Amino acid sequence: MKRVQMILEDWQHEWLAEEAKREGVSMSALLRELLSQAIEARQTQTLNDDPLWGIIGMAEGPDDGITSENLDQAIYTIPTYADVKLADERTDDY
Repeated sequence: MKRVQMILEDWQHEWLAEEAKREGVSMSALLRELLSQAIEARQTQTLNDDPLWGIIGMAEGPDDGITSENLDQAIYTIPTYADVKLADERTDDY
């Protein structure tokens, strides 16, 4: 965590002090919680405003079963000994 110093309006300070007391937390903890909620809401809104976000899931995946959810597995799968032996039997170039 980083320590910051900020200036609040009088009404903001009063509300923050009352709300922190009501919830039984420090003003700092309450500010961190409120700030986290505001950041998450803004990030969600930013995604929702992105026109490209709406096209996700519009198309059907390929028939070979490889999709964005398992692409890494298909690309980076290390061949087994049986795969190598079978390839070796098919060609001398392996």
